[in-house]
Amino acid sequence: MTDSFKTDSFRRAFIVGVAALTLVACGSNETTSSTPTVGGSTSEYLLPNDHVTGSPDAPVTLVEYASVACSACAGWHNQVYPEFKKKYVDTGKVRYVFREYVTGVPEYADAGFMIALCAPEENYFKNISFQFKRFSQIMKMGQQGKARDAYIGIAKSAGLSEDEFVTCLQNTTLRDEYKAKMQTGVDMGVGSTPAFFINGERYKSKDSRLEALEEVILPALGEPIPDRSEDAEKAE
Repeated sequence: MTDSFKTDSFRRAFIVGVAALTLVACGSNETTSSTPTVGGSTSEYLLPNDHVTGSPDAPVTLVEYASVACSACAGWHNQVYPEFKKKYVDTGKVRYVFREYVTGVPEYADAGFMIALCAPEENYFKNISFQFKRFSQIMKMGQQGKARDAYIGIAKSAGLSEDEFVTCLQNTTLRDEYKAKMQTGVDMGVGSTPAFFINGERYKSKDSRLEALEEVILPALGEPIPDRSEDAEKAE
């Protein structure tokens, strides 16, 4: 994968992007601050420049640290997130926060994050979702030495030309913003992705199925955890 980005402009941009990033493996496994103002509202669970979806009045805030270059993250977003969003975010019960965290192939993660950040803000989650859905294709193209083409395609799908993409990769302001959020995860002990925090508390289980997450989410909502013993017996 070292020759995936073969032009000098891309190579220089990625060198800038990944320098000084803390890199960890994908899918294995407080610092206190003043309450930030985000989007006109305040929350002890939000950081400046957070990307948030769901009701600001939701009683539960779930923060995910994830990488668009992480296979486990792609699996969660493709298989679990749609149902999680339907049951909890769309109903106003949970506010969901996505925070960029570089794992997997660092150049790919950086490129993907920068595209999402350079594109219009209202398309951020749509772009992140698009990258997760294309994860296998991106990795395959990378193995074929075509990662540059893959990310140019992603950039164009986000409304950026190739030149705008190259310029985007050199935007140190946006990169510093996501690196600052990533550092909060490092400070709170995140060592792999995906990593979840529910109302500020680290979700320590490696089981990221919706049923497992609900064992923390439902009590925080004041709702009972359903008895799934019968379902388990039927599955056997």
